[in-house]
Amino acid sequence: MQQKAHTFTKFDDELNSIRAHILEMSELVEIQLRQSLLALFEANTVIARQVVDQDYSVNQLEVLIDSLCVTAIAREQPAASDLQSIVIATKIVVHLERIGDEAKKIARIAERLAQQTQLTKQRLAGVRLAAQLVQQKLAEVIDCFARLDTFTAYKLLGSEDLINEEFNVIFRDLIQSMTDDPRTITSSLEIVFVAKAIERIGSHVKHISKLVIDASNRYSAIQFTPSSTRLC
Repeated sequence: MQQKAHTFTKFDDELNSIRAHILEMSELVEIQLRQSLLALFEANTVIARQVVDQDYSVNQLEVLIDSLCVTAIAREQPAASDLQSIVIATKIVVHLERIGDEAKKIARIAERLAQQTQLTKQRLAGVRLAAQLVQQKLAEVIDCFARLDTFTAYKLLGSEDLINEEFNVIFRDLIQSMTDDPRTITSSLEIVFVAKAIERIGSHVKHISKLVIDASNRYSAIQFTPSSTRLC
């Protein structure tokens, strides 16, 4: 009986380690998004390059978490409910990695647009609201996971619709700009790609919210300790 208790404790430790690394990865992704948007709006190629380089760290964490999950499954052979907790963790990691990829795309576009005209910068202003909205929602879903807060996670499920509405407004405005002045087509398309990346991030936030709702009950059942501490 003592051996069984020891095994359960060890498995709980492994699950907590996985969760801690997910929080670390989520913080890196949040920083990556924030810096990519800063690089875009400030035409800062140095910050844009830092975001691109930082993607390596995010990818390394994804590999580490996947390895921890595989090891936990192989070593402990968890029951169905515990196995599902690990599966949820791997799905959250996939969405975080894809958000990081979208942030990297924005950073690369920021590098290309840095030398564009003042008119291009004015059109970028239309993206700001959507950018601020998706940053806020990403921060909130990370907090939801840290605190296992299903109430806020449910509220976040509708956030994608707001971001989609902003994307539609941006897209209509840019179409009008390209129609009025064909010389703006290249830069306008770049801004469309930025808006589309923001829209995709909103979709990933929604999916993470759903996973947090699933995870909170399961993590609580295996005595995960919720924490409101944000990793820096």
